[in-house]
Amino acid sequence: MDTLNSFLESVFSAPIDLNVRYSIFYICCSVIIAYFIWRSRGGSESFIKWLAPKNVYSHRSNLLDIKLFFASRAVAALGVFGALFFPTTMAYALLNLLGGSKLEPAQPGWAQTVLVTLIIVVSSDFCKYWAHRAHHEMKFLWPFHAVHHSADVLTPLTVQRVHPIEPLFRNVLISIFVGIVQGLCLYVFVGEINILTIGGANALYFVFNALSANFRHSHIWISYGRVIEHILISPAQHQIHHSVAIKHHDKNYGSIFALWDWMFGTLYIPTEREKLTFGVSDGTGKPIDQPYPSLIAALVLPFKESWDAIKGRISTGTGMTQTVAPNTEAIQPGFSLWLDFLRASAALTVLFGHMAHIRFTRGDYYFLRDWNVASDAVAVFFVLSGVVIAYAAGRDRTLGRYAFNRMTRIYSVLIPALILTIVFDAIGTRVDMTAYPDLYYSPLPLGEFLWRGLTVTNLWTGISDWVRLGTNGPIWSLSYEVGFYLLFGSIIFLKGPLRIVIVALIALLVGIPVLAMFPAWLIGVLVWKMAPDTHSIHARSRAWSMAVGSILLLVALKVTNVPEWLANFTFQLFQPHNYHAILVYSDEVLWNSVIAFCIAVHLYGVRVLTEDLPMPDDSLVARSVRWIAGGSFSLYLVHYPTLHLLDAVLPEELPGYDLWLLGLTLMICFGFAALFERPLKQYRATMKRAWSWVSSNPLSQLKTAQQSPQSAENR
Repeated sequence: MDTLNSFLESVFSAPIDLNVRYSIFYICCSVIIAYFIWRSRGGSESFIKWLAPKNVYSHRSNLLDIKLFFASRAVAALGVFGALFFPTTMAYALLNLLGGSKLEPAQPGWAQTVLVTLIIVVSSDFCKYWAHRAHHEMKFLWPFHAVHHSADVLTPLTVQRVHPIEPLFRNVLISIFVGIVQGLCLYVFVGEINILTIGGANALYFVFNALSANFRHSHIWISYGRVIEHILISPAQHQIHHSVAIKHHDKNYGSIFALWDWMFGTLYIPTEREKLTFGVSDGTGKPIDQPYPSLIAALVLPFKESWDAIKGRISTGTGMTQTVAPNTEAIQPGFSLWLDFLRASAALTVLFGHMAHIRFTRGDYYFLRDWNVASDAVAVFFVLSGVVIAYAAGRDRTLGRYAFNRMTRIYSVLIPALILTIVFDAIGTRVDMTAYPDLYYSPLPLGEFLWRGLTVTNLWTGISDWVRLGTNGPIWSLSYEVGFYLLFGSIIFLKGPLRIVIVALIALLVGIPVLAMFPAWLIGVLVWKMAPDTHSIHARSRAWSMAVGSILLLVALKVTNVPEWLANFTFQLFQPHNYHAILVYSDEVLWNSVIAFCIAVHLYGVRVLTEDLPMPDDSLVARSVRWIAGGSFSLYLVHYPTLHLLDAVLPEELPGYDLWLLGLTLMICFGFAALFERPLKQYRATMKRAWSWVSSNPLSQLKTAQQSPQSAENR
């Protein structure tokens, strides 16, 4: 309901919002200016017919503009654009780094306010120029921007003819660059800046929108003259940008200022009014048939076209990616079984650790909370993940296979787990709200829940504040895992400057908590990369020492209160800041790193010991371990919403309450695994067949029945 309200509010507020270019006020300003232009040109037809010709505003291209307007508002209601637009966060992070947050703010004056307003607008426009240019010149980005350029006619609403993916790249670029500029302004002007506003809108944007913005996407030709068009982009220059003529290709990228085009060689200044044809061309200046005649085509096809561009770039060997060397050996059956045993044990430990909460089992098992077993088990998960992903990368060898296998593994379980969380929370909160204390339940708006859940960014503090997804707190570690996959995949599959840029961008987005635990995950990678020593004379005795001694050391450190000592050290290290607020779920990073090191040493020892160990897979023990491990992902993601629901619906006087709680939780989790986790191979095969069908069928398959015949005047 919150998402629907947000969508309706964004739709109905647009006409009166002065931050929206096509608001009623700006449209009225444009109409008044257009009237004087019509009078000055001695129009032979009526003003209304000249201003809003039927062949433009009844064109099906304009109808798609309207549909994409509503689509963009729906996406905005999910919080997507806001989540990846964080210049203020970037600004204050830089201010803290420079130490400017300790300075006493000065009272800003008019001169400072005007200067800062200009600086922010100019820096933002600079980012928009390069984001716009990147969407033209990078083949994998062009399909998303081509939706905008496919407009056969231009109207003020064409500004909303944008694929939802396109603003994301621009927002990230603006957030980083403008955030840095804002941070420097904050520091230079002693901790406080103001911008000049009119009706809540930046004053310079207000002037731009009132005087010329809506003419950019229109049939009305307005040129500023050769001198001014070296400084400001006129409506005529932007219309030229939309032209299919070869001489107009890749020209006039600027939003407000033409300075960037002038500086970087992309400026085109018309000497007279030119006859323009809008749309997408075949590269020779001839317009092609509308590539996105329906809303579905406009939203879906760019993904396929972008992927085709990426595959084409990779196949030509132009240096974006590299192939990883294959594994020199397979995971031995004994080592594989032990990994499954640890994975199953860790998942069950997390379940028992969460069941031990007083609200579930009255505190009868609270010693498990005191021992902090659930948190320690997650650290074990991270090491196991590092081992498995390092092996999987060598098996996959290419970025495409690596991405496909990671995404299918995650989303086959994550999507239904999010749906289950929504349903279980909705039922449980209506039965007994007291089973949902504020500390463990966060009722997010549906849009934010789905956006942060489906992107697995709920703990990416580089994007925004961390959030709990309803009762499903354990998803925090999946947010970490996805960050690890992206960082690791970028490091090993990309190369050259692109690798540096992408890794830096991911590091910026995931934030400090994820980065703090990344070394612990990499220790697992090291376990797989280190070749086991099985031939030296003391290899087995040394392996036994590592396998057993590391666990004994870990237990000894635990019982001697080393975790508490390390937590206190972390507290002192971060003074005067709150280290819990900064590290979030990585607040035990030092102890978790100790766990990771001990488990890594243990695994290396086990790997040596099981190198040539015969291991029958048909034994009851082996089958049981693999069966539990095969549902461990589901168990981890589903158990917490299930515990809360059962706590709400089960009567407390039920005999054997704890066994019922445990048994029903396991039954639901493993039933869930049977539906979504265990059939992963079938899901992957189905997705491959579906992708093969989309790739092999002509694009016309997706160009739906909205392709009604066009009249000659609209063609």
